[in-house]
Amino acid sequence: MTSEGRNLANRPNEKYRIKYIAEVLSLVIVGLSMSSPLLGHALEQWKSTPEMRIQDAYKWLYHATLGGEHAIRDESGPRRWLEREWSQIGSALPNEPEVVHLTPDGSLLRVNLRPYKSRNGDKEMLLAIFILSAERFSASKHRFQAAWNELGEWLLSRRVGHLTIETWTAFDRLQKPLGYPAVHHSKEYEAAYRPAYRVVLGEFWLAPDR
Repeated sequence: MTSEGRNLANRPNEKYRIKYIAEVLSLVIVGLSMSSPLLGHALEQWKSTPEMRIQDAYKWLYHATLGGEHAIRDESGPRRWLEREWSQIGSALPNEPEVVHLTPDGSLLRVNLRPYKSRNGDKEMLLAIFILSAERFSASKHRFQAAWNELGEWLLSRRVGHLTIETWTAFDRLQKPLGYPAVHHSKEYEAAYRPAYRVVLGEFWLAPDR
C-alpha cells in the first residue's frame, strides 16, 4: 500500500479520536457548569451578601457540613458567649432574615440574633436548641472537604463576586496544613453585615407564630 493509501486508511481512526476527545471535553465542561445541591444552594444564597470573601464561603460550607459543634466545649462557654452578644446587638438590619437555610433541605439553619431578639425570641430556648443541635448533629470533615474542593473546581471557570480561584487557592494553602479548622468571618463581611447568629438543626427549630 502506498503512503497515500495508508493515510486514507488511518483517517477514520483519526476522526473517531477527535470525536472522542470532543466528547470528553464536553463532559468536563458540563461537569464544571453543574454543582451539587449543597453548593448550588450556597451559591444562590451568597447573592444576598455581595461583600462575602472566600473565608466567609469557607465558613458557610463549614457550618453546613460540621454544624456548630466546634463552638461547644461545655455549656458555660456558649452561655457566656450568647449573654455577651445578646446584650450588645441592636435592631435587625434592613431585610435581615431571622432564619437562613445553610442546606437546601433546611436540615441546618443559621438563626440571626437581631431579628430573633426583636420579636422577643426566648434566649434560653435558643441556647438549649444550639447546644442540643451541636450534640446531635453528625459532623463530617470529609463532607466539608468535598464541598470546599467542589467550590474550588467550580471557581476554575468563573468567579462569584469576590470569590475567585486565586483567593480559593491562597486560602486553601493556609488552612489545609492546619487540618481545615474553624475560621472567623472576613473583616469586609463583618463590617457589612455584623454577623450574629447560631447554627441549629432544622428539626429542633419551631417557626414563630405570626
